Amino acid sequence: MTIIASVKARDGIVLATDSMSQLSVRNDKGQIAIIKTYRNARKLFRIEDLPIGIMSYGLGNIGVRSIESLVLEFSRELDKHVTKPYTVEAISHGLYKFIKGIYDIAFQEVPIEQRNEHLRLGFLICGYSPSKFLAHEWEFELPGNDAKQIREEEKFGCSWRGIPMPFVRLYNGFDPRIGEELKKEGVTGEVIEKVLKIERWRMPITYDGMPVQDAINFAVYILETTIGAATFERGAAPSCGGDLQVAVILPDKGWQWVQEPKLAIQ
Repeated sequence: MTIIASVKARDGIVLATDSMSQLSVRNDKGQIAIIKTYRNARKLFRIEDLPIGIMSYGLGNIGVRSIESLVLEFSRELDKHVTKPYTVEAISHGLYKFIKGIYDIAFQEVPIEQRNEHLRLGFLICGYSPSKFLAHEWEFELPGNDAKQIREEEKFGCSWRGIPMPFVRLYNGFDPRIGEELKKEGVTGEVIEKVLKIERWRMPITYDGMPVQDAINFAVYILETTIGAATFERGAAPSCGGDLQVAVILPDKGWQWVQEPKLAIQ
């Protein structure tokens, strides 16, 4: 799996990911298994020279192609998949059709239940459309429906995908699974809804007044919180980790790397 996050403020939007990927195979019985985990995968991509970025989570490959390779192909042949003007919405729908076509062919023999459990692949597409001064945020996940907008243009906030629970618990102030446990113990739905109202416990943060540097810091905070939990939690191997990849997109200066993945001797 992975952890990716975006933080949208008035003056820019921050995109951040970890670098862990998992390679999966399907055996003769049709069962899906993770065969290898790597800590240096690229998950944050710029589309051409546009002020638009893409983050991926879930699968690290479809067949012999990495997600990085597929996004690169889409970006190089953008005019084949997207009609101008290159808005965030148009690129989101184009990427969905491109990736879904490859995904459906590769996993056509895998039952939908197994796809939902073992073959999830999601994308966040964020940035600035032509002549716009507030960022747009779209997303889709496979297997699933077409791309959808995360929040309205005039609204600000954060989003995170991949391994949601560690930061959900911190950000919302409680584990959402508590509600189901209380229901099993006989607590009424009315009481549960009243006590566990998210607005009552959620971390109070003012995004519309947040400077871009603080938005960068908050995106990193989301990732590091999740990676920390995955690192120390008992059980399977960590589900996210590696070096962080961070970029900011500004309405006047466009794409800027804050921490770019680079090849090196490690």
